[in-house]
Amino acid sequence: MTMMTATNARPRLASKEAGSGPILILIHGGMGSRNHWARNIDALATKFRVIAIDLPGYGESPDVDRDLSADDYNDLVCRGIDTLIGKDATFRLVGFSFGSAVCSHVAARAKSRVKGMSLLGVSGFGRPEGRDLKTRSYRSAKGDEKLFLEIARENLLAFMLKDPASADDVAVAFHAENVKRTRFDSRIVSWGDSQRKDLPLIKCPLQLIWGEHDITAHPSIDARVAICREFIPDLRLDIISDSAHWAMYDSAETVNQALMEFHCHVTE
Repeated sequence: MTMMTATNARPRLASKEAGSGPILILIHGGMGSRNHWARNIDALATKFRVIAIDLPGYGESPDVDRDLSADDYNDLVCRGIDTLIGKDATFRLVGFSFGSAVCSHVAARAKSRVKGMSLLGVSGFGRPEGRDLKTRSYRSAKGDEKLFLEIARENLLAFMLKDPASADDVAVAFHAENVKRTRFDSRIVSWGDSQRKDLPLIKCPLQLIWGEHDITAHPSIDARVAICREFIPDLRLDIISDSAHWAMYDSAETVNQALMEFHCHVTE
């Protein structure tokens, strides 16, 4: 793989595609990959051409220059999307956590090409001072794979998943693989105060989705929703009961229904 830099004209992002119809691009969260959407792709593909991408420095996409600024990283993603679908194609966006901040930049830049956007577990509101997710360091496993997987499961239940049954072997394997393949610090983007800059430029309908127990929303979900409503008062808000940050895995059926309802009513 060739390392991506700020000057790549046509960066190639790894992706998984399914279905046909209007383009719906899924953008994963930090320490993630397109497997964040494992319980969503097939359902959404019944109505859309779903493209779940691996962001630069994640999953199967190439490495990225670690000194990239947040703006350069987001611009790189914009060019990567254009490489995948063409510079004139219209599309819809769904972004999770770190990916939600990326999505807002993409939408602000693509303007009328983006027909609808859903943001889950939204980031991009500045450094979350005082937040403590109570996670364990993966380095403490010291090469012990069994211990590494135990830490992965504990960390999933610390903030990503509410239902212990959701932290199954598949979810743990996904998360462990994602951690090992993370080569970019998502906080460079997700801890920026970017939503206040990007949301006023967005021209499409907006949906926000949060798991009701999402403790990453610091100081609160209400506080983050209020910031978004300053710029897009008529946004749609879905709070998913009995779910945490990774709501589309914790409560896949409910989230899939909310996404379908929203994007099926968005017109070209």
